[in-house]
Amino acid sequence: MSKFKRVLKIILGILVISVFLVGIPIVINECYKANCGYSTAWDASAMLGYYGTILGAIITVVTLVATITFTKKQIQRESFLKNESEKWSKLKSIFLDILSNINPMGTLKEVMDNGFIDPTKAIHILQRYQMNCKTSTDLLNAYLNMNDYPKVKHLIDGIAEMAEEFVDISSGEIEQYSDFRILQNKDSAYQMGEIEKACPGSFSKENLATNQEIIKKLKNISSENINSQIAFYNSEFIRVYKTKYRALLQSIGSTFETLEVATAQEADRLLNFDSKSKVKHSHKEKKGNQNKD
Repeated sequence: MSKFKRVLKIILGILVISVFLVGIPIVINECYKANCGYSTAWDASAMLGYYGTILGAIITVVTLVATITFTKKQIQRESFLKNESEKWSKLKSIFLDILSNINPMGTLKEVMDNGFIDPTKAIHILQRYQMNCKTSTDLLNAYLNMNDYPKVKHLIDGIAEMAEEFVDISSGEIEQYSDFRILQNKDSAYQMGEIEKACPGSFSKENLATNQEIIKKLKNISSENINSQIAFYNSEFIRVYKTKYRALLQSIGSTFETLEVATAQEADRLLNFDSKSKVKHSHKEKKGNQNKD
């Protein structure tokens, strides 16, 4: 229906222009050829000259108005394109920073270098990494509005799901390094028990209770099992990195390429004289889709 209306407008425009350029001069000529009725002090050529001057002035004014309108829309387009491009470029940078912060490879290497030498340090490294994962998408709240959020929601959901998986894996490693720290203190725990037996009252009740818990845990801890579990969690880090982390990197690239194209197309629509109605219509469609979701 809108296409038919556009064709109809074009046809009417051609007809109006034809009347002004061809029809009126013919009418003037025919009136003077008849040479009857109201007589004038000027001839047909003078009338046509006057009409030509008026028509030229009208064309000049219309051309000037069209030029000003087009220039205004061009400025609006460039401003819109600049603002939107800067916004999406900033958001892309934030998404890439988020993935960089939760990249497990650096943390995994640091833990492997220090874990069996200083398990406490390894635990702190993993806990810091967990904090990065849990707060990874917080900065996006300062840049995303209600209209932009649906466009990158799949990226946010993917990052949140992957980050949660990394947190679970690191929790398993923390547990293993905690057990390894207990295993390192095995001799001290048994020595404390022997000293307490030989000299009752040498330690406080709190220290003895803690020591008993350590001795109890030592019955279910072995270096072989710890090594096996740590190797398993390390392989889980690598598996999720290969299957989900790399896929998210590619998805970020393709998503923002699509957004750049859509932004350029929307900017081009600003050059149309009926862009306001189109923009309103597109906003209504977006709102309707959001309500359906």
